[in-house]
Amino acid sequence: MQQKISGYDGTWQVYIEDLPTGAAISINSHQQYSASVIKLMVMLAVFQRMHDGMFSDTAVTDNLLTEMITISSNEATNTLVDQLGGGDTQAGYDAVNTIARQYGFTQSHLNQRMGDLTGTTGKQTSVNDQGRFLAAACRGQLVSAEYSQRMIDLMLGQQRRSKIPAGLPTQISVANKTGESPGVENDSAMVFAADDGRTIAGSQPGQGDYVIAVMSEGVGSSATAQADIRDISASAWTALR
Repeated sequence: MQQKISGYDGTWQVYIEDLPTGAAISINSHQQYSASVIKLMVMLAVFQRMHDGMFSDTAVTDNLLTEMITISSNEATNTLVDQLGGGDTQAGYDAVNTIARQYGFTQSHLNQRMGDLTGTTGKQTSVNDQGRFLAAACRGQLVSAEYSQRMIDLMLGQQRRSKIPAGLPTQISVANKTGESPGVENDSAMVFAADDGRTIAGSQPGQGDYVIAVMSEGVGSSATAQADIRDISASAWTALR
């Protein structure tokens, strides 16, 4: 994998964890511009506040979460952040960042509206944070097994499938969240070789189940970078199936 990514344009980082054993590799993990994969941390904050009785679990909230994850709606994300802060956007950012840190995701933070592409420091994460987030969800360790499964179910409904999922056999169930902006192509995914992922949270993973997070920056061509992510994905599948 190191040899593979060294031949790609731009700077790359990769995290892969085999769920049944917990064996993992992390290559070049560092804090960088997240694009929309930071929305996983917003999702975590919403479910944590629901669990704590501080956020209403309504059909409207469910629709906002669905739009945020499955079609990567910036408007839905910004609305949820505002609601986390009780109408105060900065307080919403603080809630997201505090809850991320509580779970050990110390390289992830949000301090900028989604859709605002100025600068590179307002939305950051790393493949270590992304990969450990996904693995914790599969183990039912994000908020609770029930809420972890709800997070996975939202990601199973993802409509943007041109990166990690497209490097896998078509029948394989994948839960993922993408992120992209000029020069950046990211994807974070749970790959379920043994089942469909609908009852994974807190259960024993099956052979070939794994998580993978890929992030890049400084890439000249989005199409080429997406092809590179598919190449990484196919290589991981071959090694772990």
